[in-house]
Formats: sequence, structure tokens, C-alpha cells
Amino acid sequence: MNNKTITEIINAWFDGELNKSEEANLFAILSVNEDARETFRQQSDLKNNFSFISEDFPDKLDERILGSIHSTTNQKPKMFAQSNFPALFGYALSIVMIIISLFLVTELRTNRSGLNDLSVKVKEQEQTIKLMFNAYPTIVVKPTNNATIQ
Repeated sequence: MNNKTITEIINAWFDGELNKSEEANLFAILSVNEDARETFRQQSDLKNNFSFISEDFPDKLDERILGSIHSTTNQKPKMFAQSNFPALFGYALSIVMIIISLFLVTELRTNRSGLNDLSVKVKEQEQTIKLMFNAYPTIVVKPTNNATIQ
């Protein structure tokens, strides 16, 4: 057996995962292999030292953990997060400006068509006035001698 397999068997024994036949095989390997005995001693020392420093978990720790997980998963994501406020404000302002621009463009087109209609009417009226002036007979002003001086 190689060292990796032996180390895995030793770790399994300390975890309580070995059955009786594999346990007998482990102790047979430990009696022959010096490196395996050293690894076993290190694991044993580690387990003993860990038992000295280990602390019991506080009462109802699992309930507090599950409660905190439950409370964070139930929170609905906010549509407008505080960190995205400037960007969202910029987008909203851009949309409003686009709407205002479209409104002004349509008004400009409406006014332009109205102005074209008015200019056509003015030209027609100007032509009508010229025709009317040309239709009148010419007026001749003659001086009269009947003027009395007072």
C-alpha cells in the first residue's frame, strides 16, 4: 500500500468509518510501517489537542442560524437599490428628455405646416389685391376753377 492509501485509512479510523476487518488490517500495517505509525501518532495528538480546545455550541445556535438564513431569503430584492440611485435617476431623466424632445419635434412639424399654409394664403391674397387694383379704372384728378377764396 502507498502512503496516501494508508493515510486515508488512518483518517477513516479516527472518523469512525472503518469496519472491523479493515481495522485489523490497519493495525497490522501500523505494526510493520514506521511512517504509518508516525502519521497515526500525529492524528492521535491532533485529536487529543482538539478535544482540549473544543467548545460546546451555545444552546439554540442551529435555530438562530436557520432563522437568520430564513429571514435573509424572505427579503424581497428592492427594485431601486440605494447604490443604483444615481444611475436610475440618470436613466429616468434621459427618458423624460427623449419624451419632451419627441413632443417638441411634433409641435415644430405642426407649426411648420401651419406656417406653410399661411404663406400660401398670403400669396393668394396678395395676388387678389393686385388684381383688384388693376381692375379699377384709372382715376384722373383735374383741377377745378370754382374754388372760392374766403
